[in-house]
Amino acid sequence: NLEKNWSKFFNVKHSISMNSATSGLIAAIGALDIQPGDEVIIPPTTMTASAAAILFYNAIPVFVDICPKTFCIDVDKIEKAITKKTKAIVVVNIYGHTADWNKINKIAKKYNIKTIEDAAQTAGGFYGKKHSGTLGDIGVFSLNRHKTIQCGEGGICVTNDFNLCERLQLIRNHAEAVVTNKKTKNLSNLIGYNFRMTEIEAAIANEQLKKLKKILEIRIKICRRIIDEFKKFEGFLPPQKKYCSGNKIPIKHTFYYLTFLF
Repeated sequence: NLEKNWSKFFNVKHSISMNSATSGLIAAIGALDIQPGDEVIIPPTTMTASAAAILFYNAIPVFVDICPKTFCIDVDKIEKAITKKTKAIVVVNIYGHTADWNKINKIAKKYNIKTIEDAAQTAGGFYGKKHSGTLGDIGVFSLNRHKTIQCGEGGICVTNDFNLCERLQLIRNHAEAVVTNKKTKNLSNLIGYNFRMTEIEAAIANEQLKKLKKILEIRIKICRRIIDEFKKFEGFLPPQKKYCSGNKIPIKHTFYYLTFLF
């Protein structure tokens, strides 16, 4: 029921519940068939799990610096880091700001590399008319205790790709097909784990999802009041909705953290 409602809310075809966003990131890297020695681009300003999920498969994190305006990955520096070994980009929407996905997806298409959107801190945010978390091949949300909505611990992966959905489901459950009519044929080297969300967590998350819009409205209103006060002081630069690339796509900032440059 949670997966069905999550897909409807975020307008995606498939939602796959996990016991944490960390598990979701690990499953996402596995679903993309990342192999030892493959390179995966990632920004250095993020929670350790974003990079640890890459190391989990003996792949190599390649760090690309952030845009000083948004703190998300600087899209103008991505291409310089791409090599023949580059297989994916893990893009982190940090502090509530969604990364510059128009440019990211153009680069990914040009070099035939996959994308994972770490949207642990941007549930309810928007990039243009699309929900944050639905812009890459796989999106990963967090329901950890201190997220905007939470169920104590948990995560959700989303994708519009049926094959990736099945691989995520298999990795979540020891790579064992426990339901009939599975269509995945390539199970070679697929190792799964116990990444299942509990029914109690799912029930709580289902109710929390109903409150997300209202919680965000209150949060954003409070943060804007604080920003207005800090504008009175010299030296404080509030969060910006401007990309280093100059892209003018409108975004909805979720203010997971209210960060200032000083």
